[in-house]
Amino acid sequence: MKFAELNGEVEVRATWIGALVALSALPLTAATTVAEPVPVERQSPYWAAPGYWDRRHAEKIREIAEGPGEYDFVFIGDSITHNWEGWNDPVDVECVAKAYEQGRLKFPNGPGRKVWKEMKKEFRLLNLGCAGDCTQQVLWRLDQGEMDGYRTRGVALMIGTNNGESAEEVAEGIKAVVRKILEKQPEAKVVLMPIFPADPNPSGPRRSRNAKASELAKSIADGKRVVWLDFNDAFLAPDGTLSADMMPDYLHPVEPGYRLWRAAIEPVMRKVLRK
Repeated sequence: MKFAELNGEVEVRATWIGALVALSALPLTAATTVAEPVPVERQSPYWAAPGYWDRRHAEKIREIAEGPGEYDFVFIGDSITHNWEGWNDPVDVECVAKAYEQGRLKFPNGPGRKVWKEMKKEFRLLNLGCAGDCTQQVLWRLDQGEMDGYRTRGVALMIGTNNGESAEEVAEGIKAVVRKILEKQPEAKVVLMPIFPADPNPSGPRRSRNAKASELAKSIADGKRVVWLDFNDAFLAPDGTLSADMMPDYLHPVEPGYRLWRAAIEPVMRKVLRK
């Protein structure tokens, strides 16, 4: 584990893998870039009823409106972040539960839910993870109210595994999200994490692309407003392989993975908050 502070018209297409999955998305349109906000109004994966993505966004807008107005940390990302708290919409919960009972899913709703509840005893947290998101959708959500109406002292960001573009393009998308966060929350510090490991073996194409994108995105971390937190090795065996016990679909962590995440990020959160 290591923490380094660096001083100084086509349809959206996706392959869904397991429950609360992250997309392997192709570029959204020929004119769309990874740094351009784009909603996913037609997204309807098999494990969620139609309109899931819009419901998730609306749910978060309501939560913010009814919330405390100030948070210690906001977590932003895709399904891997979403899975800290799992699914609250009754329709989605029903769909996920049915798919899990049928053996289509490798883990239940919200594998990080227990750990998240434990963390909320100490920290005021807001989860802005949304299953299926690429950098484009995160940018859209942040422009449409999910970073307005409150103040946060810190933001934890891990995004990019769903983007289907080149590593260089994905890195630019990640940087665009960081810049948008800093614009929306000028007093906050961003804890930027590399895309979590995927694929069973180190040479897997998704892992290789994500590692390169993460290394390129790392350059935006200045150790001041943006700090870099890399604990990816904690998920892996000494030979670099990824166990199904850690990520059953070689993409999404189960509870032990969220405990590793908590162990890695809480000291950084306390440092940001000066606890």
